Amino acid sequence: MAAVAPVAGTTSRATRHLGVVVGEDGEEFVRPTALAARAERRVGPVAIPPTAPELLLEYAFLVAGGLDQAALHNACTEGAVRGIAPHLLLIHAGALTAQRYLALLEAGLGEDVSHAQGRITEIVDAMWATPHRVGLAIAEVRARGNVALLLMPQQRDWSEPPETRRWRAEEAAYGLLRRQPEMCAGSRFATWQLVAAPVLPGLVAGGFAVMPDMTIAVLAALVTLPFLFIVGLRVLSLLVVMRLPRLRRAKPLPDAALPVYSVIVPLFREAEVVPGLIESLRRLDYPVAKLDILIVTESVDAETQAALRAVALPPHMRVLVVPDVAPRTKPKALNYALRQSHGAFVVIYDAEDDPQPDQLRRAQRMFHDGPDNLLCVQGRLAMYNSRPGWIAHQFMLEYAALFDAMLPALVRLGLPVPLGGTSNHFPRAALDALGGWDSWNVTEDADLGVRIARLGGKIAVLDSTTYEEAPDRLSIWIPQRTRWMKGFMQTWLVHMRRPKRLLADLGLPGFIGFNAFLGGIVLSALIHPIFLALLAWEAAHDRLLVVPDSALGSALMAFALFNLVGGYASGMLIAGLAATRRGLTGLLPHLVLMPFYWVLISFAAYRAVLQLATKPYLWEKTPHKARAAAKLPPH
Repeated sequence: MAAVAPVAGTTSRATRHLGVVVGEDGEEFVRPTALAARAERRVGPVAIPPTAPELLLEYAFLVAGGLDQAALHNACTEGAVRGIAPHLLLIHAGALTAQRYLALLEAGLGEDVSHAQGRITEIVDAMWATPHRVGLAIAEVRARGNVALLLMPQQRDWSEPPETRRWRAEEAAYGLLRRQPEMCAGSRFATWQLVAAPVLPGLVAGGFAVMPDMTIAVLAALVTLPFLFIVGLRVLSLLVVMRLPRLRRAKPLPDAALPVYSVIVPLFREAEVVPGLIESLRRLDYPVAKLDILIVTESVDAETQAALRAVALPPHMRVLVVPDVAPRTKPKALNYALRQSHGAFVVIYDAEDDPQPDQLRRAQRMFHDGPDNLLCVQGRLAMYNSRPGWIAHQFMLEYAALFDAMLPALVRLGLPVPLGGTSNHFPRAALDALGGWDSWNVTEDADLGVRIARLGGKIAVLDSTTYEEAPDRLSIWIPQRTRWMKGFMQTWLVHMRRPKRLLADLGLPGFIGFNAFLGGIVLSALIHPIFLALLAWEAAHDRLLVVPDSALGSALMAFALFNLVGGYASGMLIAGLAATRRGLTGLLPHLVLMPFYWVLISFAAYRAVLQLATKPYLWEKTPHKARAAAKLPPH
């Protein structure tokens, strides 16, 4: 039988659905074309009988197979209270192995479900459904003469046929490009963008050759706009954040109302951090029988695979190995894992992450209380470096400003929110509707945030922190920031392919907010050194503080001075406020070094322009140290 992962969906905020995949007529799920063209249908939730006696009756075959009756009784009692299938509780308690359960299930049903043959029209995961639901699924497909049951993959998938994994990887890489090429950075950009790229620099060069003074005046007028947008957005954010009340921790949902949660953790060349990562994942405060943790690594990364083999993973954690299909990016790994996940909700963590243990519960509370179009909950990120240098200090200030001030302000203002690359919580149905991540965009998180806004979805910022390691050396920081700036450029170019359509999707405030925030970050970084060079030229000619004779010149000078003072002041104020709210008052003296940090951002932006033209899909990996080398904050 061809192995294809089921897809989990949800029609309510706290209901786990069993995934069923329906294929094309007469086609099996073994060819990438069939995978790309498949239709998906959802069936009813995994039905847990309401009482322990009903569960005891349904699972009686386990006692006949040798399971202790008292253990089954306890599992059924707990399962009825918590809404969890008893066999999952037994497996996680060590009273039953997954292999033994499946063997007993086959014997109880009288079906060889693990080797069912026939045309593949429906796929049901026997490990995530109750025996009664599995029996119904068999009867439904047997009535049409076909059956194909996919059992839960074991903790590691490296024993799966290589051709099957490659098919999945090709779908992960090319799925969005095939179905929504205009939303993918892997397709060519719009004609007007391709024409503007060489024409604009040519016009500037010609202007300097013919009318240098006029060209400088026009450039001065143009360079003020990106800075003005950024300053305005910072001031608005500052006002919004100053008025935001501190969030109160809501009462968590009972275990019975919690859905199955898939936690996807992509790793690449991260062998050193594996022990600390597993420990952080073990600390998650969530019913383990409702946790589906997928640790995803690349086939070319033998070192990380060896480190994972050396760790005894609990039953709710498994390893997926992604075949080396271009592009080798994090979003491709996420798409690969998404198709094999079981959760009605999905969260992404990075290798170095240490989330607060109750983050999943708090995200579920927010989804439960939020509107129906709440499609993502973004956790806050903060740094845990024990001895940070000046680069790490600036990074910590930047993260405080972004996640504790700017993003909450964008949410409050109703503007598109470029997500952070980790601690994003999604309903699985939302990711299906969006087509997953763009495997060709090196900041897939920012792109996905804009696509959520275009779909009419909302994003909320969660009052829960995930701690990360800040880059502490320029040799680490510059490649990472180059990738971010290149991804912002890709995201802006993708969504501005058709400006009128973007305007229609986002509305005027959202359209302006998208260009002001994402476009403003890129343009201000590129223009910042030009701005400084113009100031230096004015100073060299003793014209820095000389008031121009013309009204236009006076206005340009006023805007320039406002941008210079307002840009630095607003950036420092919002970073200082956010750091103070987080209790990081020790960072406040480092605010005076922010202008030098912004010059480095400009260097990374120009490096990103070069890469966008020559290596657009290059993913420069950020290395991380072992968790033991850093002092983690208390939880």
